[in-house]
Amino acid sequence: MKLSLAMIVKNEESVLGHCLESVQGLVDEIVIVDTGSSDATVEIAEAHGARVFPFAWVNDFALARNYALDRCTGDWLLVLDADEAIDVLDHALIRKTCEEGAAPAYRLILRNYFSGGDHATLDAPAQRNTSHYSEGKDFCYYADFRGLRLCRRMPGVGFTGRIHELVDPFFEARKLPIGQLDAVIHHYGKLFEDRESAKKTYYLELARKEARAHPSNFQCQFNLVQQALIAQDWTTVLEAADAYLRLRKDAPLLIHLAAGTAMQRLERHEEALACFQQLLAMAPNHVMGLTGKAVSLASLGRFDEAEILFRKASKLQPSFVVPLLNLSELESIRGNYAKAREILQQALEAHPDNAQLLTGLVKADVLANDTEAAVKDAWAALQKCPAGGDGLWHQLVAVWLEQRGHSSQALAVLEAGLKTFPEHGELLRLWNALISSDPGAPA
Repeated sequence: MKLSLAMIVKNEESVLGHCLESVQGLVDEIVIVDTGSSDATVEIAEAHGARVFPFAWVNDFALARNYALDRCTGDWLLVLDADEAIDVLDHALIRKTCEEGAAPAYRLILRNYFSGGDHATLDAPAQRNTSHYSEGKDFCYYADFRGLRLCRRMPGVGFTGRIHELVDPFFEARKLPIGQLDAVIHHYGKLFEDRESAKKTYYLELARKEARAHPSNFQCQFNLVQQALIAQDWTTVLEAADAYLRLRKDAPLLIHLAAGTAMQRLERHEEALACFQQLLAMAPNHVMGLTGKAVSLASLGRFDEAEILFRKASKLQPSFVVPLLNLSELESIRGNYAKAREILQQALEAHPDNAQLLTGLVKADVLANDTEAAVKDAWAALQKCPAGGDGLWHQLVAVWLEQRGHSSQALAVLEAGLKTFPEHGELLRLWNALISSDPGAPA
């Protein structure tokens, strides 16, 4: 059985080589559709034996995907993105499935890697990386979900959807079975935060156009919910979630989670509680649902109930640090600053380099008006995560140094902070103030 790899790319020179090296010996053919690269993407693809086809981008991922599929000649199709890879440990399983698999299509595990335990994929919170794969071994956290990426090449097989394109509907419409394959596609895209941020607005607009063009298509509304969540457009999240529920009552858990989160961010906590209750009625141990409900309970002053849920969520998923961050904040609101610090310090024993926990510890010190502890913890945090803290750590340390007459050291700390956070207003203000007060300081 011949296996074809089908990809669409644009300006992926930093990651494409790794992706193509990861499938050497697995695939028999590489078909890459380039949608307008201006870097070395095409040269890298050709150097790895790919057949490359140019394609004029028309704001439709499905059209580009299908252009690639139509140029494949294999019996089976494998679909990857440039920031993904397949570990050699799964090559034999995928090949065996192509030779012996009973189903015409398979959903693989899509593993998103993260830098910290405060992230999630859809409604799956991050977990500690304890896997045996070489791929992803350098990253401490990931979250998994399933996606149809392997299928037989059949007449008419193709993707649908301008964004978050799916091939599933082709098989579902024909009542063809879709199998589950425990091979992992390792996805590194979530680690490139600048790229992810740059895509938010564009992807949201694509999803909005798709939903307007197909208002009765529940998948289009689901896609809009996803993109509006990423963009934190809470009004759009609610509108799309309501539209989904009008079309289909048996909504996935993410729809209820998204609606509850949007209500929460809009300060409509009683309504948010109702959304989280619906979710938890279907999945009582849903970690993000428990955490969301607890946040709204705390916002309504129901602290004891909130604490119970935060602790339950943390116990169910110890590697997901958001419940502990919220629990610490809850204790600070209660005035229990020592307890707030204790919660974070215990969490840091398991996650010593987690930037969110380190920031939480510094903020707990600030709330307790313990400047010495705040500066000490901020300095320790900078040694562990030099690019963390969103400028707060640099600011605290620099002010402390300047107040004690160590202007040159304060300036060095501010300059280090501005390299990472060049638009940080307070760091810029402090830097300008120090430069102005010391004519001999370097400009």
